[in-house]
Amino acid sequence: MTRHFLLTGALMAALVTTGSAARADTTPTGIEVGLRTGYALPFGNVTGNQGVYGPGYTPAPSTSLSDIFNGVLPIWVDAGYRLNPSLFIGAYFQYGIAFINTSKASGPQQGGCNASGVSCTGSDMMFGLQAHYHLMPDAAFDPWAGLGIGYEIANVSVSSGGVSGNVSTSGFQFFNVQAGGDYKATPNLGIGPFVMFSLGQYSNCSYGGAYSSLGNGTCTISQTALHEWLTLGVRGVYDINL
Repeated sequence: MTRHFLLTGALMAALVTTGSAARADTTPTGIEVGLRTGYALPFGNVTGNQGVYGPGYTPAPSTSLSDIFNGVLPIWVDAGYRLNPSLFIGAYFQYGIAFINTSKASGPQQGGCNASGVSCTGSDMMFGLQAHYHLMPDAAFDPWAGLGIGYEIANVSVSSGGVSGNVSTSGFQFFNVQAGGDYKATPNLGIGPFVMFSLGQYSNCSYGGAYSSLGNGTCTISQTALHEWLTLGVRGVYDINL
């Protein structure tokens, strides 16, 4: 009887120890990497005056960001560390393929990006630091919220007749707020929807190429304005437990 009791106790202790070890192994801590994509909608203005984008350029009859970009297809990378199952801190980088509003964005000699023989392309880059808080890190569905801060560079390139030019604006992204949820495909792999809203301001510009009357150079936007991006998409995340 005593021997049976001891064996039963030993077995139970082994099961508890094994379960605890398994839980420790699957709890999300350590290095975390993620990849996102979706679609970003532009709001707000590029500058605070009527389209002064840089010497030799007037990219739109107004300063609305949506007069230049219809939207952006982001390729977003997250990398950082889960300090504990609930808290992630790290960095982000986005390269966005921009869709030019050809009906309003101007091209060579202000003829428009929809003019015959004119090709316009664009991009939007964002990078910075971020933190996420996970509400249910051990659950099959883990909702989370985050906050970031960074820098943004928007670029428009124009080509026609074998010559090209480009102009870019850049400035601080004062903040971005994020929210989403991870469905656990495996204990270390999650995938799910996310939304991001950012507030920024372009303050610097650069220009170059054949269509710049002053050649290559940089400039400062004297009348700044606020702009926003609203991104909806899907995120995959992988935790590398150490």
